[in-house]
Amino acid sequence: NGESMFKKSEKELNNIRGGQIGMVFANPLTSLNPVFTIGHQVAMVLVKHRKMKEKEANEVVKGLLETVGIPGNRLNDYPYQLSGGMRQRVGIIAALACSPQLLILDEPTTALDVTIQAQILELIKKLQAEYSTSFLMITHNLGIISELCQRVAIMYGGEIVEYGSVRQI
Repeated sequence: NGESMFKKSEKELNNIRGGQIGMVFANPLTSLNPVFTIGHQVAMVLVKHRKMKEKEANEVVKGLLETVGIPGNRLNDYPYQLSGGMRQRVGIIAALACSPQLLILDEPTTALDVTIQAQILELIKKLQAEYSTSFLMITHNLGIISELCQRVAIMYGGEIVEYGSVRQI
């Protein structure tokens, strides 16, 4: 929005993270806290950023779980009880729970086998159509870029060396 993130205070950044900007990490096992249920972790995003009561947030989380193909009754499961693909889906709904303006996906299919990768990519395509959220995909896989993105920035040594439409690149 034309504002420098470097000039923001920690409090301002915490309000932006999860509320205006969502993040899906490469390894869902390490991005989910093993001592809290998946429902609790997603619900806390809604409690903090949407000021929902926990009971109301849990109902929303059940619906979000169903949206990504996880039965709502798995709300009280812990991350270790889920497969890698299911954990990645939980990470995606946690990032999208507050309908952020920007969703950053950092290698979202890296730790998954090929079949689950395809399912996650199909889910991301579906969510792109449903949410009015901009997606920023970080990946080494140009096949994923060609399938999901409109614009591409190629980086080398921390600098953008090539930028254009998927077709141009």
